[in-house]
Amino acid sequence: MGSEMYYTRNVYLRCMAAIYLSAFSSFYVQIRGLYGPNGILPSHANLGIQDERHVFDKFWENPTLLHLAPMFGLTVSYCMELFALTGILLSFLGLVYQKICNLFVFFTLWLLYLSLYKVGQTFLHFQWDIMLLESGFITIVVAPIIYSKKRRTTPRDRLCFWLVKWLLFRLMFASGVVKLTSKCPTWWNLSALTVHYESQCIPNPLSWYFHQSPVWFHKLSVVATYVIEIALPFLFFAPFRKLRLFSCYGQILLQVMIIASGNYNFFNLVTITLCFSLMDDRHLFGVQNNKKAQAMENIVTGITLGLLIYFTVLWFGIDLGKEVPIHSEIRFSAKEFEAALKLAVPASIAIGATSFFFVACTSLYDLVFRSRSSLFEYILNVIQYVACFTVAVFLFGISLVPYSTLNPATRTSLPAFLNRWHGQFDQFHLTSSYGLFRSMTGVGGRPEVILEGATELQGPYNEISFKYKPGQIERPCSFIVPHQPRLDWQMWFAALGTYHHNPWLVSLAYRILTNESDVINLLDSNIYNEFEEDWPPKYIKGSLYTYRYTSSSDHSDTGNWWKRTRVSDYLPIFSSDHEPLIKYLENQRILGQPDITLTNTLLASFLDKVWVICNATEPHIFIWALLVSSFVVTRLS
Repeated sequence: MGSEMYYTRNVYLRCMAAIYLSAFSSFYVQIRGLYGPNGILPSHANLGIQDERHVFDKFWENPTLLHLAPMFGLTVSYCMELFALTGILLSFLGLVYQKICNLFVFFTLWLLYLSLYKVGQTFLHFQWDIMLLESGFITIVVAPIIYSKKRRTTPRDRLCFWLVKWLLFRLMFASGVVKLTSKCPTWWNLSALTVHYESQCIPNPLSWYFHQSPVWFHKLSVVATYVIEIALPFLFFAPFRKLRLFSCYGQILLQVMIIASGNYNFFNLVTITLCFSLMDDRHLFGVQNNKKAQAMENIVTGITLGLLIYFTVLWFGIDLGKEVPIHSEIRFSAKEFEAALKLAVPASIAIGATSFFFVACTSLYDLVFRSRSSLFEYILNVIQYVACFTVAVFLFGISLVPYSTLNPATRTSLPAFLNRWHGQFDQFHLTSSYGLFRSMTGVGGRPEVILEGATELQGPYNEISFKYKPGQIERPCSFIVPHQPRLDWQMWFAALGTYHHNPWLVSLAYRILTNESDVINLLDSNIYNEFEEDWPPKYIKGSLYTYRYTSSSDHSDTGNWWKRTRVSDYLPIFSSDHEPLIKYLENQRILGQPDITLTNTLLASFLDKVWVICNATEPHIFIWALLVSSFVVTRLS
């Protein structure tokens, strides 16, 4: 009989509720500025409400409940607010009351987030969004229909929880592999972290201190990252729980260090939550402390860890250096790694399939021979097991399609029906490919777009500050986890290209010129004080800068966290009456009337009042207020 995981599953479900709460609340406070009728990318332009096809046909092609906005008598952006608020309420209740964390609630949360994602356009197309959708769908399968009074693990629980483990494996293994397959020089010479802390999208106050670490420590940290992301995930499927727990806490350590050194919204929290699939009640709560075969487990664990250390030292050339405390360098070539990957990817699939088969068989054995339920409960458990087994086989099968992109030979050898299934359900984002930090940007300095406004064409131009991204060199970045400031993040990506590839940036400039309050709310709250009577600007332009962290001595002398150099013009000078600008935005369907007329004024008025209350403070404070409040209510109930 497998380990009990009833309470572990419940902790996982509560954590997923907390993540949904963070995601929905973070998104909610940005809807009007990003997607309102006068927002940066109005949502009505992306939905096609006037399409006369049946709602089901439109939903299958573009699965979002926002097709129903006319039925609510709301515009698309108002309907987005309604859905986000519903998600906040349901996830808050799930975080407070365990029995709310059931299949129906998590299905609703997943469907609501999918509905928002499908019209989110460039501001919602991040890996953590699709990862939340995939983990959210798996959570539907993990969550019980109703909670049994007997409080014990059912045969379906281990089967469903295995899907969480498989997602965690694919996420971590792929994230490690793509760093090397990208052939990025900084990842191969182990210098990536000498660049990462200052070039990441939104640093936090500790990022500057991490950046000051010696080069040898940065290199050793990269080695540790490779070991945690590439080697340790194979231990997820080890038959010995100590090895699984070792690999589990390796992943948690990495995620905690990422949280400490940068602002990555709820992504790391999702990853930590997935790690609960490697735990059980015995570990978390001391339930069923079985000591059988402990000696053998200790021996195998010791041998495995010894081999892990040996090959880490061998492949990364770790030794005590003469000039540095610890020297490290990669001792294998790109061709050798590609050859190993050709074996590792199909081997990992085989290991995963074997692990799944074992879990399915042991769960079935428990169901048939060790069930202590009544006849009705037994029949219900059988039905649930068959349904969960079918869903698990389907999800495992289609997950191989995006996962096998790590090795083209494996991809071409997959059965054709798996590719067909994946294509038929791709619009629901049930499974995706992952690969974080594939290549390191900002090697020669962090590129940053700075918007500037003026009342006269000749200037002087004053900097337009954002809430969270680097701007003024004397201002450190804030700690805002789990908030996802989507405009600030997108500004980082804009700096890597040109404004021609980012029509939303042109729209942002226009909305600033026309002083759209919902868009201005996404910028620094002190912007009115900085411009005083010169707000809004009559002219706006953008400049490309290169930012670098100051050294410890420079920071001590000047108090500045950054130093910057102007590189070039980025955005030409625009004014609100610039005809080519207006025509361009009209062609992009950014300017224009919504396709839906607002008729439900009562509900719209209610949403307006809630909006004012929720935006009375900074977004990250609002999110933490919800999380802390739910914790207090939980402790008091």
